[in-house]
Amino acid sequence: MSDSKKKDYSKEGISVLEKPPKPVRLRWSHANNSRNHYSFYRCSCGTEFVARDSQIRSGKTNSCGCFAKKVRAHNIQKVHIKKHLKEVEGLSEVKKRKFLKEKYSKQYTKILLELSNK
Repeated sequence: MSDSKKKDYSKEGISVLEKPPKPVRLRWSHANNSRNHYSFYRCSCGTEFVARDSQIRSGKTNSCGCFAKKVRAHNIQKVHIKKHLKEVEGLSEVKKRKFLKEKYSKQYTKILLELSNK
């Protein structure tokens, strides 16, 4: 997707994840029968991992897997927040607060109330 087509989630109170910096190459590891070269890399989170050099250069691999976990968690959070905001849509302030307090924790209720008022 081009930058102009990306949805701006910051207006909805949802942060947008940025790509992590490229991993740092530590040392050569091995080459397989297909002549693919592998090296040890250090991720921005500090974990060492082995990856194919061409995958790092092309940008297909940009972390040890920690970034993919963050992206999945972030996407799940966006879906849940949107779902919960639909539940309280159209309710008065008092009814919203009562409904959310019964269903969710104090901190999450506070976040949802702030987002529903925007």
